[in-house]
Amino acid sequence: MKLLDIPFDDRRRRYLVFHANGLPAQLRLASTSTTAAFEAVGSSRFYLSQDGQILAKVVPDKFAKRKAPVSWFRRDYLEKRWLLQSDARKEFLSLRVLQRAGLTTPHCHGWGLSLNPANRNASLLLMEHRQDARPGGEVFDALDEAGRERFLERFCEEVALLARAGFVHRDLHYNNLLVDDDGNLIWIDAHVRRLPRKKADQWPALEQSLSANKLRGQVYLEQSRLMLNHIFNCQP
Repeated sequence: MKLLDIPFDDRRRRYLVFHANGLPAQLRLASTSTTAAFEAVGSSRFYLSQDGQILAKVVPDKFAKRKAPVSWFRRDYLEKRWLLQSDARKEFLSLRVLQRAGLTTPHCHGWGLSLNPANRNASLLLMEHRQDARPGGEVFDALDEAGRERFLERFCEEVALLARAGFVHRDLHYNNLLVDDDGNLIWIDAHVRRLPRKKADQWPALEQSLSANKLRGQVYLEQSRLMLNHIFNCQP
């Protein structure tokens, strides 16, 4: 555990960082064109270290303190800060699930929280910035149909790998992963939940995680459903 004062652009914020791993003595974070690209496809804020090696994911409070003081106090202050139920901690634990299942994720430098009620950005996740990889949605859109079929096959193989470990991803879409120069998938958004214990309930839970909107259309939804069904039901 480490107490860090981290400059974000022109503001300095203090975080209590857990599982701090490989962090430099001085860490300065700033908004860049790279972080703007991440924010364009997500709801979180992102910052990048000066050397470009560390990406910070910041999740703001859900409720405004002035407009909904009771909800803010119960959910954002007590639950997320003092009871350690922040988005960053949940994602840190989910990243560990993905890693144990055999999926590739960025190296995690720890998760942190701010106990300062004046700091709306209480949740902090520090990850390796994979400069050698591109967002999955960008890669998928640039492929021809044969390439997209191969992409979907790799995608479904990894979803099935996670299922064999007893989990399903809660938000399956291409921009929750990166693709490196060798075509390997790197999972960067790790919101998972346990699969039902009953075998008969597992495939419906997996199928429900797929949607036409997130997979770029009905055609790719059907392809993914067939591929995943085959891979999952043929598992050892």
